Amino acid sequence: MGPRTAGTRLSLRRAARWLVWLLPWLWIGGAALALDPARPLATCAQRAWRSEDGLLQDTVEALAETEDGFLWIGTGAGLVRFDGAAFEPYSRLNVPGFSSNAVKCLAEGPGDAVWIGTSEPGLYLLDRGALRAFGAAEGLPDRPIRRLLKDRAGTLWAAPTEGPLLRFDGTAFRPVPCDAAQLRIRALAEDETGAIWAVAGTGLWRLQQDRLLMAAVGSAELTAVSAGGQGEVWAGTTSGGIFKLEAGRLEPVPWARGLPSKAVSLLRVDRRGSLWVGFEQGGLFRRTVEGRLEAVPAAGGSRATPLCLLEDRAGALWTGSETRGLSALYPVPFHSLPVAGSEAEETVLMVCQDVRGDVWGLTRDHALAQIRGGRVERLRPAPSLGGVPSALWPRAAGGVWVGTSLGGLNILEEGRTRPFHWPDGTQPDAIVALYEDPNRVLWVASARQGLVRLPPDGSPVIHPAIQGVQAFAGGGPGPLFLADPNRGLGILESGRTRWLGRAEGLGSSGVRCLHLDGDGTLWVGTADGLRRYRNGAFQAFEGQGGPAALPIHALGEDAEHRLWAGTPRGVFRILPPEGEGPLAAALYDHHDGLPSREAQPEPQPTSWITREGELYLSTSRGLARLAPKTDLSPEPALRIQLLKAEGDDALLPAGPLLRVPAGTHRFELHYTAPSLLRADKVRFRYRLEGWERAWNEVGDRRFATYSNLPAGSYRFVLQGWRGDERGEPAEQSVDVVVLPLFYQRAAFWGLCALLLAAFAAWLVRLRIQQAEARTAVLAERNRMAREIHDHLAQGFTGVLLQLEAAEAKLGRLAGDPEPVLTRLDHARQLAVASLQEARRSVMTLQPRRPEGMDLLGALRSLSDRLLAGTEIQVELAQTGEPRPLGPRLEEELLRMAQEALTNALRHGHARWVRVVLQYEGRQVRLHMEDDGQGFDPSANAAGYGMRSIRESVRQWRGRIDVDSGPGLGTRITITLPIPRWRS
Repeated sequence: MGPRTAGTRLSLRRAARWLVWLLPWLWIGGAALALDPARPLATCAQRAWRSEDGLLQDTVEALAETEDGFLWIGTGAGLVRFDGAAFEPYSRLNVPGFSSNAVKCLAEGPGDAVWIGTSEPGLYLLDRGALRAFGAAEGLPDRPIRRLLKDRAGTLWAAPTEGPLLRFDGTAFRPVPCDAAQLRIRALAEDETGAIWAVAGTGLWRLQQDRLLMAAVGSAELTAVSAGGQGEVWAGTTSGGIFKLEAGRLEPVPWARGLPSKAVSLLRVDRRGSLWVGFEQGGLFRRTVEGRLEAVPAAGGSRATPLCLLEDRAGALWTGSETRGLSALYPVPFHSLPVAGSEAEETVLMVCQDVRGDVWGLTRDHALAQIRGGRVERLRPAPSLGGVPSALWPRAAGGVWVGTSLGGLNILEEGRTRPFHWPDGTQPDAIVALYEDPNRVLWVASARQGLVRLPPDGSPVIHPAIQGVQAFAGGGPGPLFLADPNRGLGILESGRTRWLGRAEGLGSSGVRCLHLDGDGTLWVGTADGLRRYRNGAFQAFEGQGGPAALPIHALGEDAEHRLWAGTPRGVFRILPPEGEGPLAAALYDHHDGLPSREAQPEPQPTSWITREGELYLSTSRGLARLAPKTDLSPEPALRIQLLKAEGDDALLPAGPLLRVPAGTHRFELHYTAPSLLRADKVRFRYRLEGWERAWNEVGDRRFATYSNLPAGSYRFVLQGWRGDERGEPAEQSVDVVVLPLFYQRAAFWGLCALLLAAFAAWLVRLRIQQAEARTAVLAERNRMAREIHDHLAQGFTGVLLQLEAAEAKLGRLAGDPEPVLTRLDHARQLAVASLQEARRSVMTLQPRRPEGMDLLGALRSLSDRLLAGTEIQVELAQTGEPRPLGPRLEEELLRMAQEALTNALRHGHARWVRVVLQYEGRQVRLHMEDDGQGFDPSANAAGYGMRSIRESVRQWRGRIDVDSGPGLGTRITITLPIPRWRS
């Protein structure tokens, strides 16, 4: 049911078919956009809206229709905009600048704007949500404006409660000269020539040569005025009289004697020349050009007071009343046929037309009836049929076949019935459906006995296996098609029957109705939509809704080869497609005059198209009739309107470019396409280009929602169409920009890039400085090691050599050398110790982990070198999962361990040392313990080594715990964090 894809080109043949489809609509044009005076008002549809439906108040005092298709409604509680689907209020609560909610008059403004007059002085112009006030500066008096009129030339006329008539010249209101000192204008009107008429007091005034002149004087106060297309001018009075201007005098009209004798509240001549008259607490009446006078059926009763009247562009008549809200009267193609003597919703099960043109029906209570005079009349007295009638079908030889629930068969002709006598043993049980084929063979479908073939001159033939048939098509020289709700489509040919169901391509489990068109194509109505059967194959149609998918209860074809299909949602008028495209279908439902949109799912014939072109359809609430060649003019072209945009429930500024604030989580667009009476037929689809490719088919939903849209530029494209229209859809679009957050902007990322580059440069420089400092430290250490080795160590070595030589020489001298040797031995031991100390200092300057060795191995190597030649026992252990620490951290740990081991060796005189390396998460712990002499950690006499360890721990943001005391040994625990970036 959607619009055809853009760019599709129809073939010439298909284009011709489309032209046939559209010509009736194009031909009627112009005056057809109004209520047909030849049709009684009872055949028109009427809808009403009250405060519970969305109106601000049940008192409607003014109506106006703008070019964009919106209906504007003035009430005592504010202004309301109506698009056919929803009411949008405008009042002091949501529109700043309104001084009063009591709207008294409305008029169409420039473009899509609307003029508003309230109970307070001044006027307002509402244009796309912006309100502009007009007052004394623009020439308006200090009195409320009672009436507004926009003439054919586009000029706005305003009548205050007291004062001269005002004309708006585009910038200000100018008073119209008048002979009267003061006027109290009650009503304004314009005739076909463009002349302006006004009533004030008892006088009828006419604008001539830019001056308001008295045209006639009435006998009572005038309350309403209207002008017709033939130059006639009508006036209404407070006493209920209707007057016509003739030869400069207001003459009473004789036909008004049958009208209520109450004050006239309004007068209006429509496009067809009919005069509409409203009375205070007296209702609304229409008088046609032909002189027929009738009251408008009112749901609220005949005592309503019409206050305003509007004939919209589609021809519907809108009425605002004092206490009954808003109502619309509009022509519809269908109207219901009541069953005489029955309740309002009594329905007809079957309907058909005989060869004489009489239309017959079978009511729900199984009574035979004839349709005539716009209603269904039961046959009186009821004919004797030998049972309750249960099936109908026209008889080619004249009259109607009538089957009964007891298997009886009768012929109804010219109001009389005669029974058909079955041969012995052939009478069926309850007859469900009847059908006479082109060869005048009667087919009788029974409930349990099967299908009976009854030729005109021959014996009946029973097909006992064919049961449950409720519709037929074809037959005669061709095959007979059978519809079975359970088995599908049956084809009876040459005495043999084959059934086609879901497995054969039917796409449904059963068939409800059939129609064979003039081209030999069989149309099949199933529970899952319409199918076409030709050339031995089924064809389904595109579309998710409509006749392509809905259950089909009735089928028929009119003289213009349009197919009519009854469904649970209404009647579809279908233009059969040439190929496999979608069905061009127009929907008619209860808004188009059907008693109910649900067609009856009964055996055929539940619908019938007569030779005169009338369509009869059985619905669940009565029989509907479509008059021949009934074609309603199309509604005005759809105009899609983007109403508002919201971001997280905050209203966004309107404009050609929508800017969505950064960080918006929920973005909504509200839209509509005004269709005042058939908003339910409007369908929409949309997409956000730049975000999605496929269309969002949303039916009649009127808003679009997006969540967490990324920053960027998009284009929102909206299409709308009526479900019964073909051709290209109406389209509207708007550009949307979702603003980025500060961290999503290019400037932010550029700044981040600069900062990152600066940080990288700083890191590089820091690494270079660290490398240079480390190189300098290593160089200094190497220099000091060389100096110690070259000077101190070599010097101690020389001292040792000299002492050993002196000791050897003294051993060869005479006398007792023991005292000297003892001192020399002491000097030699001191030199050995000093040499070992020098070598240890050299090693201390370079405590690096050997290549290929982990930290624990490096600690073991360090302890072996430091404690070599001593009796100190060393225990090394490691816990946790080892992980890389980085060269600097490893060097610091080695240096701290070396310092602790050195202290244990030099000062503690320990006999054993335990070193434990622990890995715990993102920290490493070095625990060292000995049994030496210990020391007091709080004493200031701590050596340089401990101060160095504490300083290093502080630099690494670690922790050191020292547990020691004189004679108690020492326990040192160093905890350092493992940096994320190794260095």
